[in-house]
Amino acid sequence: MYQLLSARLWIVLLWGGLIAVNLSTRPLIPVDETRYAAVAWEMWVRGDFLVPYLNGDSYSHKPPLLFWLMQFSWLVLGVNDWSLRLIGPLFSLASLFLSRAIARILWPDKEQVEALTPLILLGCFFWIVFSTLTMFDMMLAFFALLGIYSLLKLAYSGLSFKYWLLLGVAIGSGVLTKGPVILLHLLPVALLAPWWRQASEFSWRHWYYRIGAAVLIGAGIALCWAIPAGIAGGEAYRKAIFLGQTSGRLVESFAHRLPWWWYLEMLPLLLLPWLLWKPVWTGFRKLNLNDTGMRFCLAWAVPVFIAFSLVSGKRIHYLLPLLPALALILARAADEVADQGCWKRAHLVVMGIFASFGMILMMLPGFNDHYYWRAELSLISPVWGALLLTVAITLGLVKAKDAPSSAFYLCMASLVASLAISCAFFEIKADHYDTKAAAQKIAGLMDENKAIALYGNKYHGQYHFAGRLKQPLTVLQDVNGLYDWANSHQDGYIIVTYKDAKTLPESVISYHYPYKSQNIGLLSCKTLLENPSLGSVLKP
Repeated sequence: MYQLLSARLWIVLLWGGLIAVNLSTRPLIPVDETRYAAVAWEMWVRGDFLVPYLNGDSYSHKPPLLFWLMQFSWLVLGVNDWSLRLIGPLFSLASLFLSRAIARILWPDKEQVEALTPLILLGCFFWIVFSTLTMFDMMLAFFALLGIYSLLKLAYSGLSFKYWLLLGVAIGSGVLTKGPVILLHLLPVALLAPWWRQASEFSWRHWYYRIGAAVLIGAGIALCWAIPAGIAGGEAYRKAIFLGQTSGRLVESFAHRLPWWWYLEMLPLLLLPWLLWKPVWTGFRKLNLNDTGMRFCLAWAVPVFIAFSLVSGKRIHYLLPLLPALALILARAADEVADQGCWKRAHLVVMGIFASFGMILMMLPGFNDHYYWRAELSLISPVWGALLLTVAITLGLVKAKDAPSSAFYLCMASLVASLAISCAFFEIKADHYDTKAAAQKIAGLMDENKAIALYGNKYHGQYHFAGRLKQPLTVLQDVNGLYDWANSHQDGYIIVTYKDAKTLPESVISYHYPYKSQNIGLLSCKTLLENPSLGSVLKP
């Protein structure tokens, strides 16, 4: 089966199937995806492409490259929901081919590693999930890979100027994607070059000079935006983009505080399902540090992993740019298995696990009808479990001719398993994550000149792009402000969040919609003023 088409075409087809199903089965997910779409939309409405805005205030948490790309997609294709959702996936596809190119440079005499690397990367559950999300991390992973590719070409092509320039572009683009954290992904491996390059005739003085020059090129690219944006955005915004973002996250770690060993604990999950693939463990025993490619991958991954572990603020997607390095190591380990006969059934155990999971997913609604776990589980269609079961059994019966064929079958099953879970979940929960209905009602009320406020500690922009809102929502953070605003806007509405009708009867809510595990409602100011006891029930 794998031999029917070229390896590159299979990668595109597998990626295309993943993205097509994803785009057709789920909405933009709050709060991250909807927030970033809202920022791009507000920049678009304002015609301001220097300073990002969210709900009328400058937005300094992220640089603007993703927002620019969203607006470029609207410029070419018109304002729509789907084109901005292709940005992250396209960077994922480019990263798959770039990882293949890196494998070719590291092990030029091992074509099998080159074929295995993108399949392993695409088949990781962790990569699959973030390939479908509209976030900054996949873009950062691509620019980190572009920088890694540039470093390798420089190390083996006589310090060519075009690759120094490419490295500078990768650094500058990485800064415009997610700030100076791109340097953490590139500088350690560049500084450790004497360990992985091990070339006595190499001019290390020129190497380090030009690393510094590439950093300056990258800084110059980023400053072309940051300086005029800082001037236009005012003092508070200027301080935030030059000082606040990186220092706040890496030094003060004001959010996502977790123990140092948390990433180590999560690492096996990042490598599923490949840790269940027996040849990887067989090949690991044969790897050694005499392999230049292995030294390079370790110099790339280990310092960054340690640095992230020592910072108390942690999120699992911070490790996404390191996954290609781990995929390269897994591919190299699999390549060490010399016995071609062992590949015939190498994927059988994992297919058995997928088949078992498919059977559970298929039977879950029936079990739930009997044991009454959660009502919504009965709504899951058995089709998704049956699909996974069928694919797993079919691929399990096929004999792999070589390592790439076995990896291809496992990658395909991993994609089907991920999509089956996603489709089953959004089949019953899509309306809980789709803010479009509520946002369009808000937009309609605004068109009628009704004032709208949100009662809560913070507004994440989840209604702005979905409703194409062109004016900010007032955010009310306490009861006194709530009643003051209601008295001043008696024909207005307040967006409130509540758990169920026991805490806030639907009879007092003008419009209500499901939202994640809760509900959102539009409460008229008149109703609030006529029912003073509601103030004690509502929580910001």
